[in-house]
Amino acid sequence: MMKLTEIAHARLADHLQAGDRTIDATAGNGHDTAFLAERVGAGGRVIAIDIQEDALAATRARLAAAGLLDRVDLVCADHCMHLATLAELPTGCVAAVLFNLGYLPGGDKSIKTTAANTELALDRARRLLRLNGLLCVTAYRGHEGGPEEAARVEEWMQKQSRAGDAVEKHVPESSNQPPILWLLKKEGALLP
Repeated sequence: MMKLTEIAHARLADHLQAGDRTIDATAGNGHDTAFLAERVGAGGRVIAIDIQEDALAATRARLAAAGLLDRVDLVCADHCMHLATLAELPTGCVAAVLFNLGYLPGGDKSIKTTAANTELALDRARRLLRLNGLLCVTAYRGHEGGPEEAARVEEWMQKQSRAGDAVEKHVPESSNQPPILWLLKKEGALLP
């Protein structure tokens, strides 16, 4: 069985084209950022956001080692707040947005995403997506606040599905609380 990151990356590989604009809303250690930078090519752009400078330092090092740093704008900010500042981008100009919710692996576990903040960030990310754009959200439930955040994402995804977007949910078989991956393809009109 494929890992959730493999599922997300496979779907993104089929979806993205050279020259696309993408957002890694939670850069973490830079694995997804580097993947996006490879896929969009030299003419594309990735905005990588993280609230922790340590995360961006790890991402910067990964990108530099791969020769991809020139394709990425690294932003130290809260993902929800920074997505709001991207309102100057034309609505519907982003090919894909990724979120890995929770805390930075190997980092300070007290610094993590929250349900209310994430819901607002998802609204903002969806507005930036082009028609048929892809939103990938992985929620980790094994930490304090994680189950609540995953439940909020589930509700948000159901709302988008009812409005016309295509939504898939992937949950690995496990006896504990495995992460959940949602893939949303923007098909409907912009929601108010």
